[in-house]
Amino acid sequence: MSKGRLFVYLGLAILLLLAIWALSRAGKPADVTAVITPASTAVVPANLISEPPTAPPTALLTPTPLSTFPPTITPTAVPTLPPTTTPTATAVPCNQTGRIETGFFPSDIVGEMSYRIYLPPCYGENGRTYPVLYMLPGNTYTDAIWDQIGLDEAAEAGIQAGIYPPILIVMPYSGEVANFTSGGPGSYETVILQDLTAYVESTYCASPDPQFRALGGLSRGGYWALEIAFRHPEAFISVGGHSAALLDEYAKPDINPQFTALTSDLGDLRIYLDIGANDWVRANTLQLHDDMVAAGVSHEWALNEGVHEEAYWTAHLDEYLAWYTQPWQQTAQTLPSCSH
Repeated sequence: MSKGRLFVYLGLAILLLLAIWALSRAGKPADVTAVITPASTAVVPANLISEPPTAPPTALLTPTPLSTFPPTITPTAVPTLPPTTTPTATAVPCNQTGRIETGFFPSDIVGEMSYRIYLPPCYGENGRTYPVLYMLPGNTYTDAIWDQIGLDEAAEAGIQAGIYPPILIVMPYSGEVANFTSGGPGSYETVILQDLTAYVESTYCASPDPQFRALGGLSRGGYWALEIAFRHPEAFISVGGHSAALLDEYAKPDINPQFTALTSDLGDLRIYLDIGANDWVRANTLQLHDDMVAAGVSHEWALNEGVHEEAYWTAHLDEYLAWYTQPWQQTAQTLPSCSH
């Protein structure tokens, strides 16, 4: 290649470079200080921004490390409630349990009559005199009925637990004199009120004080309990008629409990009446209850589920015992020592 051509090519190359340089300078935008950014981060030109007032520096909160020691528990004062009164178990100073004894007592009317008696734990060893509960049987039962349905076992459990005070429970036979007399002198009333109580109080450590003597009975025995106590309210502190069979058509108004409950001055005699809602003898007992309410005669009343049967009386033994022994909870401890 000749030198002339070489110079021509070099010149053209120089011209081409100059043209490219000129074109690049012509397309370049003017220098600015604003940069287009999203609205949330836009930067405004410095000459358009007014300086905000200078705020005092804000102190940074530095978290205080928590103590690694366990928290101290401060006891909260709890109000002191008054003590609840519960029966205090009676200390039994011996290993003797309660027991049943059987025997016969003399009567001017019937000659001899059988009985059973429940003697509480430690009887005869502690020199005490006891309250007495007399419980009469129905006309188809013997002196064994209250024993058979568990009255003595219920009493034993309650006495050992301190629920009931120690008591004697006397369970006499009734026999023909109870079935063929209606009340008054020369009847079963005399056998119980005079013969039996005199024998028990002279033979056992039984209190002769009427305030420590109660009388109850089931079925026909319930009739007799009410007949005797309503005619002689001064002789007992309490009387209970449990499913009382108030069916004696020969009982006159002066001896019939349905009348004497309303006409006698019963004083402070405590009275308990209960019967099963389906008991076949319930009608007269319900009537007696209504009449006593109307006359303002105070009494305990319970209309329970059940019929005229042993299962009914067994189911309510604890209720009977709790009611009979209630007046003796504190006073039984004050009785004098036994003299025999």
